[in-house]
Amino acid sequence: MLYRVLGPLEVHTTAVHHLGAGKPATVLATLLQQPNAWVTVDQLIEATWPGPDMPASAEANLKTYVWQLRRLLSGPDTGGRIERRADAYRLQVAPGEIDADRARTLAVAARRTGLAAPAALDLVQEALALWRGRPFCGVEAAAAAAAALDELHLQLREHLAELQLRLGQHDRAVSTLRGVTTDAPLRESAWAHLVRALHASGLRTEALVACRRAADVLAAELGVAPGPALAAAERLVLAGSRTSPIRRELPRDVRLFGRTAELATVRHAASGSAPVILIDGPAGIGKTALAVHAAHLLAPAYPDGQFFVSMRLCPELLLDRLLRGIGVPAADLPSDPDEKAALWRSEVSRRRLLLVLDGAPDRDQVWPLLPAGAGGLTLITTRGPGLHLDGATRVPLGPLGPGAAASLFAAAAGWTDDLRIRACGGVPGALLKAAATATARRRVAV
Repeated sequence: MLYRVLGPLEVHTTAVHHLGAGKPATVLATLLQQPNAWVTVDQLIEATWPGPDMPASAEANLKTYVWQLRRLLSGPDTGGRIERRADAYRLQVAPGEIDADRARTLAVAARRTGLAAPAALDLVQEALALWRGRPFCGVEAAAAAAAALDELHLQLREHLAELQLRLGQHDRAVSTLRGVTTDAPLRESAWAHLVRALHASGLRTEALVACRRAADVLAAELGVAPGPALAAAERLVLAGSRTSPIRRELPRDVRLFGRTAELATVRHAASGSAPVILIDGPAGIGKTALAVHAAHLLAPAYPDGQFFVSMRLCPELLLDRLLRGIGVPAADLPSDPDEKAALWRSEVSRRRLLLVLDGAPDRDQVWPLLPAGAGGLTLITTRGPGLHLDGATRVPLGPLGPGAAASLFAAAAGWTDDLRIRACGGVPGALLKAAATATARRRVAV
């Protein structure tokens, strides 16, 4: 980066130039706020000499400051950076040359839908590492730009805390949010996140203390009561002391599925360190049957509940249903989809839950529903190999072999029929349907 504004103003060429807060720094800061755009001489003079103290030689002095900046930018790759026309100057800036632009790009990338939490965390931390102090430190003409960058810094720190919660790093999230609320005590969203983080850490009393402190600050400084987000966070903490009925949503167990080897793979993965298992294959191949049967066998290891979710709904509606299922009152459900996902991850991070996500179409549909901690298990069925999740164990399903196909048909029908079995091509769904049809016809014939 050539220009560093996230702290005292610096220019990096063959050396590092510290511009301080003098008049040349003001001229450069004014040009940097409108990169690649023409800034009039009058605008530059007004920014450099605000108020009634403008000297008669202001325009001549401005030319001197521009000359000094051109000399500073006179390296082999920076010559001619400041252009002049009759009544204006323009600073040529290439993409990525201003650290503030780099920070904004990283912040947007970190919010990209479907991005894995560890990758998003790396992006946020990279952005935060660009700050060296107050943006445009000491340059009064850049006060508005500095305030906007201060807001970006706070947003990044809140996002950092959200990602830390998603990854089960509750203590780090609490520390991050305590810093935000100290630096910006009127930032109600940060207080709400802090209350939820303390709640996720099991610190109920401290969460309620944070609620009271936030309410006192808002009342004393602004004369207002807590808004919906903070009130919902407080209700969530207060509701946490009440036990909610444990949900047992698994469908009826499937007795016939013909997948002994694959079942062993699922159980082995679940007993290890694989919190997510992907079962993929075409329609009728037995994905749901395998997931449901495995879930029934594994359910005792997940005493805090078992959920079966059909993925026909959008992630936001699915999150509403899951949050209500673990006891979050409907009135406390956040309206923002990202906040819903964060609340879900926070709430389930302390529970041993088993989720069956049936018929997942893609990563974007699945990602907001995945718990962050390693204490739960998620079984996902999907029709193709295109769904990829970092760290997931994949169990692909293909047609049954001749022996397994014959055994499944015989178990369902009570006898064998080689012609019908071969016609089904080893697809369990087709085999069970053929067995049921043949059995019904035999009964009619009798």
